[in-house]
Amino acid sequence: MEIGKKFQPHPNLKKLYYSYLALAAAVPLAVCLFVLYAAATYAPELWRESWAFLMLPLVVVVIIVAFVAYWIRKYYASISYTLTSEEVLVERGVWWKMKHTVPYARVMSVDVIQGPLSRKFGIGSVQIHTAGYTGPAGGTSGPGSRGAEASIWGVTNFLEIRETILRYVRGRPLFGLPGRAPADVGAEILKELRSIRRALSKPR
Repeated sequence: MEIGKKFQPHPNLKKLYYSYLALAAAVPLAVCLFVLYAAATYAPELWRESWAFLMLPLVVVVIIVAFVAYWIRKYYASISYTLTSEEVLVERGVWWKMKHTVPYARVMSVDVIQGPLSRKFGIGSVQIHTAGYTGPAGGTSGPGSRGAEASIWGVTNFLEIRETILRYVRGRPLFGLPGRAPADVGAEILKELRSIRRALSKPR
């Protein structure tokens, strides 16, 4: 895993999205075609008089599917990730651009997720969780991604990415400053508690 170099999801992510689109469009397309077949077969007079009206739902579905297919290509091209020695950077967005940064010092856990279709295409996602975060600002890729602050999805080397992130996370104090060890933070907390105790014990 090359640190500091921007990378994109695997092209199979587009195939995954197209598969979702095909599954979502299958039912409305089937219904439209069945209605047209039934009208042409069992009600020829209605078909001759109203064929343009009966074709309208099918045309609408085809336009929507074509638009979403075009958007998938543009959206895929907009996604990029960067791992530096200090943070994870996620960029995406076709019309509204999003640039999300998660410092390693805030990371609580890093999960790997693969859905059934993702396994078929050999891709997965890395979900980066931080303390107190509940929304999907960094992107999502499945039900298990709920609560992740940043997501690196559609990649084949998801296990390698997870280990790279964990390597930088380990040994860092949570919400700590660079170069400060956990022992230093603990000593400062203890010192502050002693000061509070002395202040409370003074006679009034």
